[in-house]
Amino acid sequence: MAGNRVLPVLNSLCAALDEVFVEEVGPFGQLVVSEAREKWRAAGHRLKTSDVEDYVALLAREIPEPSQRSQFLARARELIGTY
Repeated sequence: MAGNRVLPVLNSLCAALDEVFVEEVGPFGQLVVSEAREKWRAAGHRLKTSDVEDYVALLAREIPEPSQRSQFLARARELIGTY
């Protein structure tokens, strides 16, 4: 995992997505985002903005409530569109 590269802008975008996720699901979300980020980085180099979609999908899978998941996905798409 240590050898996998991530563009700085993608790290920044993921950090912003982490904030959105925690706002949606509450404080336990902090643990979830840490674990999700590790999985995301372990999957390989992250050099394209489209790689962030994989991260959003990882986070979304952790939200069992459909309406809450939809809200997160809408906010995540909006955020990604601003980058």
